Amino acid sequence: MTCPDPPLLEFDDITLDLRGRRLLRAGELQLLDARSFAVLCLLARSPGQVFSPEEILDEVWGHHDLPPGALGQIVAVLRQALGDDAKQPRYLHALPGYGYRFDRPAP
Repeated sequence: MTCPDPPLLEFDDITLDLRGRRLLRAGELQLLDARSFAVLCLLARSPGQVFSPEEILDEVWGHHDLPPGALGQIVAVLRQALGDDAKQPRYLHALPGYGYRFDRPAP
């Protein structure tokens, strides 16, 4: 999956380097596997848009079946890398019955 310009998304202490495929939090590299980064890229490039699990899976995995809970595990990894909290999310919101939304603070 390719990410569109801009090559960098910066908010709070987060730098998401889309071209370099890196996530930095407070200047420290957060290690993400390719699929987790692809999910983050999909969500972060369309802030405020709700993506269903099926849309995420189709975009990132291309119609492949995944074990139950795999997407939830990826979201947990992303939250940890972003320093986000599932109970009071700031960036990555789970909308039960609908999907996931990424909110990026205004610069």
